[in-house]
Amino acid sequence: MITLNEADAMDVGLTSVEEKDESRVFQALDSLTGIAADFITENEEADAERVILSIDDIGELAAETKLELVTINSTLALGNLAKAAAEKGFESAVEKAVASIGRLGKKAAVNELGTAPKVAVTTLMEIRKASSGQQSMEETVTMALIFREIGMAAGKQGLEEALINVLTFLGEIGRNAAGKELETEALSVLLLLEELGTLASKQYLDEALSSTALSVEEIGKLSLKKDMQGAVLQSQWTLETLKVQAEENVLTNSSIVTEIILENFESGGITETEESMEKLQKVKELHEKILSKM
Repeated sequence: MITLNEADAMDVGLTSVEEKDESRVFQALDSLTGIAADFITENEEADAERVILSIDDIGELAAETKLELVTINSTLALGNLAKAAAEKGFESAVEKAVASIGRLGKKAAVNELGTAPKVAVTTLMEIRKASSGQQSMEETVTMALIFREIGMAAGKQGLEEALINVLTFLGEIGRNAAGKELETEALSVLLLLEELGTLASKQYLDEALSSTALSVEEIGKLSLKKDMQGAVLQSQWTLETLKVQAEENVLTNSSIVTEIILENFESGGITETEESMEKLQKVKELHEKILSKM
């Protein structure tokens, strides 16, 4: 396959998407990916970021045109570049790639592409796991919010499998946070799970709502074990909310699941305090701050 220079690859990529010529788009993406990888190797982070955004542009146009294989290919290319950038310690390039993958996943869901959003979420988790060192609070919350954006788009289109995929990995982030006694991150995930569970209920996505409840239960139990009272309270509130919604929308499986979970959920007699409410408010403010930049 002929390798294109950066300008030609960008032009060919966009034009070929409009013409629905997938083989030509793949040629352009391969060229751009190789160019960006070389920039990373040569410690040219700013140049690598520029090419990352070019791949994003092609991928988003592909999603709008419903070229799912191209959208997936773009996502995977960005994932590989993010991992390469992480190995070099190029935090800005990683952030650009992560944000681009999030946009691709959301746009794919908006355009009713069922597989591409799942690939985006899986790729994001692989990047997270490949990144060395402890992620900061804001990095974790940002990732959770990116998942929320993809999940909301998938849920609104009735893409239950894609939504469940989001819920599964969001639950994993919440469990890891609770296990490490990171209450802010755990609270963040619990709030987002409640939001996605509410959407699942409104869309009559019974399996997705049950999946939400199970993730909340696991985070709540870990939070209780780690004596994170605010997260335990939020887990209970979220489960009660999901139970009511399941009953109101006659979601039989979710009604049973949430009822059983609540019966077995031991909150240890923890009650609401001013401190717990302040923590929750700070998390909501953090969400607003991060979302305003996305």
